[in-house]
Amino acid sequence: MNSNLRYEHLKRITETQKPYRGTTDKYPFADRNHHYKYFYPKEVNGEIEYHVGYYHKWESETMTAKEFNAKKGSMDSKEFKKWREETIWNKDSSGVETTGNYMKDFKNPKVDLIIRSDNTVEIVTNVFHQGMRMIFSAWNYANGVFQSSVAHGGIVYGRRDSRGDTRIPIFKHMRFNMDTMAVHESSKYLATYNTVDRKKSKEAMNRYQDKLNGAYAFISCMDRESFNQDKEEVTNELTPDNKGSHWWSDAMRKEAISLADNIFFEKPVEAIYVYMKAFNVAYHTSSQAQPSDWINGFKKKFAKHIQVKHDAFTKKYLTHLESFKSSPWNIDIKINGKMVERLT
Repeated sequence: MNSNLRYEHLKRITETQKPYRGTTDKYPFADRNHHYKYFYPKEVNGEIEYHVGYYHKWESETMTAKEFNAKKGSMDSKEFKKWREETIWNKDSSGVETTGNYMKDFKNPKVDLIIRSDNTVEIVTNVFHQGMRMIFSAWNYANGVFQSSVAHGGIVYGRRDSRGDTRIPIFKHMRFNMDTMAVHESSKYLATYNTVDRKKSKEAMNRYQDKLNGAYAFISCMDRESFNQDKEEVTNELTPDNKGSHWWSDAMRKEAISLADNIFFEKPVEAIYVYMKAFNVAYHTSSQAQPSDWINGFKKKFAKHIQVKHDAFTKKYLTHLESFKSSPWNIDIKINGKMVERLT
């Protein structure tokens, strides 16, 4: 992690620097000119811990026009300028209209990390965006960095050195040691992975193989122009609501996949056309792709669809003592039997 966030370093800042002007306990953990990188010392159960924030959270306050008019006379000019008429968007008129109330925006500090005297860090933020990952990470991978990883199901913290590559998952209230990456007692988790069971997968695919083989033979006999035309006509006919849409939304794809599932055994060729579009087989961007190319692109995605549909998986488990692994399938993480929500 960023070495500026070590407990002893933050403690030294409170002993050698003054708080920000206008505050009694807000300190910089980096360049003093960067007012959006700060921390507060807090005493909890007789121990001092440091609450670290990056930027602020914006909130608003409202009052009725009657309340505002009664109070504005006692406001100084600085406070008065903060207030404005509250507005909302009117869909019917496609314009902005006032509500009759007054409002002002103000920013408050937020807590993203808690650093404790045992040099552990607890992640308490609800959102771990790219800027935070960069600021809280070390300058090199050997000292620990936060990363967003689709393959790992969300944010992970990792370190790579001569001993190998080690990762742990990041979720709200995850607590670990900044030096050793050892997971704190309160955050010891059990990760459950789905792995493809080859026997179950093969049995599931066997139900579809005859229809697939016949459809592949039919499609392979077509030239590129005839295939593209037939595919376009069939897809438009079966999914008229999606006609003309180059990219389908998640909802459109989900509905199309359900349709293809229902017609597959009666109309396998038509179903494959719909699957291809719903699976976003990438060859639609190439004017030179042959029907055989489309089939090859379709096969892997259809196999994954069938594996999920028929639950052709076995479960494997990983504890907090092992390096967190990637998976193309869902990874569930539980603490004391309760599911935790990953930060993404």
